[in-house]
Amino acid sequence: MILPINPVVVAVGPLAVRWFGLLALLGLGVAVWLSLRDLERARLSRRVALDALAWALPIGLLAGRLVYVLGWWDYYLLHAAELWRLDVAGLSLWGGLLGGMAIAAARLGRDPLRRRRIFDVVAPNAALGIAVGRLGAFLDGHGQGLPSDLPWATRYASPLAASPDFGVPRHPAQLYDALVALALFVVLRSLPRGLPAGARLAGFLMLYGAARVGLGAVRIDPAFLFGLQIEQLLAIGAAVFGLCYALRPLLAVRARRREAAAARAPTAEDSVAA
Repeated sequence: MILPINPVVVAVGPLAVRWFGLLALLGLGVAVWLSLRDLERARLSRRVALDALAWALPIGLLAGRLVYVLGWWDYYLLHAAELWRLDVAGLSLWGGLLGGMAIAAARLGRDPLRRRRIFDVVAPNAALGIAVGRLGAFLDGHGQGLPSDLPWATRYASPLAASPDFGVPRHPAQLYDALVALALFVVLRSLPRGLPAGARLAGFLMLYGAARVGLGAVRIDPAFLFGLQIEQLLAIGAAVFGLCYALRPLLAVRARRREAAAARAPTAEDSVAA
């Protein structure tokens, strides 16, 4: 499948706006706007969420850049001058997500229930934002996967496309990612409201993490450790954390029930007295 798309939306002199950067910003804006709207509907503090966002965005940006550089360390070892080149194509999605989420969790304070409820509101909208951004990567040619002879393997007609090479049909790995994120948005938004707080965030981390591990099979990212790409390793960590995050309230409830049952059970002293 040949894509006759010009990856440059508009160019002014040496400056060019590409589809990836434009839709990545649009996806971020959509995710933030929907989250603020949903927070208001859920009667949760938008001010607290905006404060967390103000910290999460720059920290997530730096974490995303650091993880990307680590993942491609052999390239940057020979091109050290490009270390400080900061653009959306040089960021790790999982590095940015986990770095931003960690600082946001710290800024949301010590109320675990409020933090879980806020993250539950944000998680589906973050999935939609990712889908929009990955669509931009697809239109740009950035993040194309391994060569393939499948009917939907993509080639780009424009030599300006950010494809690894020109004229070679490859897996549209960015589109796979976008479809997974879009499906995740629909699933998370469709979950019933009576679920325990934190269930949507846990579902996002587990499902999207598992999908990213699987998508590594068609991506060209270099192996980092144990034959896995650095984003696969982060995705595995996120999925494990999501599972623990989902189980923690259930285990806490069971522990409280055991304590209550132990408190009601007669002791040896009570038996002697009787």
